Amino acid sequence: MSRYVWTRRAALAAFGASILARPAFAHRAHSALTTIEWNDRRSILEVTHRLHAHDAEVALADVMGVDRPTLDDLETLARLALYVEPRFALSDANGAEIVLELLGAEAEGLTAFIYQEARLEAAPEILRIRCDFMRDVFSNQTNQVNWRIGEEVRTARFSADDDVHELSASD
Repeated sequence: MSRYVWTRRAALAAFGASILARPAFAHRAHSALTTIEWNDRRSILEVTHRLHAHDAEVALADVMGVDRPTLDDLETLARLALYVEPRFALSDANGAEIVLELLGAEAEGLTAFIYQEARLEAAPEILRIRCDFMRDVFSNQTNQVNWRIGEEVRTARFSADDDVHELSASD
């Protein structure tokens, strides 16, 4: 009889712990990661945006009016790229816009990737960055932008009402 009581107590404890632990897993943070890299060989600033697929689908439905979006569809991926494009901008130290060419988008598992690039004469010393995508959908959205310069990485985080962050290659 004592073995039954112990097993029952253990089961109740495990059940209680699982109920308490559930909220920690139920609310995934809304975040995106952008990586900017200088390709010295090609004189190109390469930009890769990584978004969680579900968040991207919500944005497409809410902002772009796509009915039941799925990132398995090429047209939907194109719309996602067109959603991101005006919500991300780079400029140099003088405030001159760095014109980014939209290359495309793809989905892999739970991640959507959007690719952009800019051909420049030389690597910028300072980047002024605006990163607004997904922040018009989720009030708790955080966008992290990593600028890789050789072996160094500079980071800016955008949330709430953040406008522009400036990163220096020589910090």
